[in-house]
Amino acid sequence: MNTAPVVLVTGASRGIGRGVAVSLAEAGFSVAINYVRNREAADNVAAECRKIGKSDQQVFFPIQADIGQSVDRESLISLVLKRFGRIDALVNNAGIPPAKRVDIVEATEESFDEVIGVNLKGPYFLTQKVVQYWLKDKTEPAIPGG
Repeated sequence: MNTAPVVLVTGASRGIGRGVAVSLAEAGFSVAINYVRNREAADNVAAECRKIGKSDQQVFFPIQADIGQSVDRESLISLVLKRFGRIDALVNNAGIPPAKRVDIVEATEESFDEVIGVNLKGPYFLTQKVVQYWLKDKTEPAIPGG
């Protein structure tokens, strides 16, 4: 049974997201480790969190979702709530560059839409869903501004 505060970290399978997930594990949080493609890397982050965690009550669980996709955001929130029972904090870390770096005169709408979907639209509407949960559940985030 998870009794530790729960944080959802997007883009947590590598880079800054990995570092944030591990630091929050060390601070006593249970961590929902969001990834989009690399399950093995997410599993490695979960294992690292387990080693550094402060309590047996902490849970570390990888969840696949592309936050640029509405259906994936819905599924992500649903899975976090099912697995952990609550969300106390959200770290919007996921981000992508264009698939192909080109000059602005060669950029495509498809590439632009993908980048905006993950880097702007995804975090915006994921935050909306989490705040709606907090308001419905009358809970406050575990991290101020979190």
